[in-house]
Amino acid sequence: MNHPGARFRALASRLFDSLTMERLIDPVIADLQCEHADAIRHGHMWRARWIRVAGCIALWKVAGLSAVAEDKHRGRAIGVALSTATLLTALVICVVLSNTPATIDSRGTMVWLVLCLVPQALTISLPVCLGLALFIWIGGEGADASSRRTVLWLMRVALLLAVANVGWITPAANNAYRNVIAGRAALRGANELTLIELGRRVYGASPREVGDPLPLAFWFNARLALVLAPVLLSVLALAGATARRRGPSAAIVVVTLTVFVGCYVLFPADDIAVLTRWLPAAAIAWLPNALVMIATLFVAADQRFG
Repeated sequence: MNHPGARFRALASRLFDSLTMERLIDPVIADLQCEHADAIRHGHMWRARWIRVAGCIALWKVAGLSAVAEDKHRGRAIGVALSTATLLTALVICVVLSNTPATIDSRGTMVWLVLCLVPQALTISLPVCLGLALFIWIGGEGADASSRRTVLWLMRVALLLAVANVGWITPAANNAYRNVIAGRAALRGANELTLIELGRRVYGASPREVGDPLPLAFWFNARLALVLAPVLLSVLALAGATARRRGPSAAIVVVTLTVFVGCYVLFPADDIAVLTRWLPAAAIAWLPNALVMIATLFVAADQRFG
């Protein structure tokens, strides 16, 4: 069995230098392993589990403080990302709530409704804030081999989190939200189906939900596009941060991130359905990502030929 904190240390050793590991990370891990071993030795299994949980929280807290103290650019990036994530998440929640009719069953449950909408809001805010944070951090520090490895690691983690959130967590939260509004177990629509269930519906006998202006193919491809969004926005941020002309590249990154958010926040399904006269529904779902890729290519070309 692995000692508690072993995996965390392996991860932290890739992100921090040896001095930070020796002074901050290793002492916390040593205390965690000592207390955990003592609880196991005396047969206190529940205490051992609690020590693991408390130790994990302490490790992440120390790692966060170390990241801020180690590099001012990294600390600034974390601060901007957290602030922006809070604002964007609140914006998306307010937009959804403003379009939701008030019902008797929803009275007194506003806190629960907001919590149910948080996963849906994070599908948009987290990729944007990840890209913004990477742009600020890499732009101030430079893209050396170590920072590039860190970016790749963050992209992998963000991709896995996006798959879990978009595929399963957000549908479950949306379903709970609709049940509260309806006051009963409501029928699940496209946004309440898991990614696998939605894919089966797309290729089944019912390509469109009753009353939905958009076919299921749009919602399925929109989910896939949101899964890939953290990776694409991270690549855009890395390209913009390493560009030769920082001013124009910063403008392109900021404008692209703003338009990306606007595509998901400002256009309801009825307005998007108008585009189906000219484009397939599946292609429309990928338009925000296509915009990001075009901006990335433009920044990369400017870096190469500028």
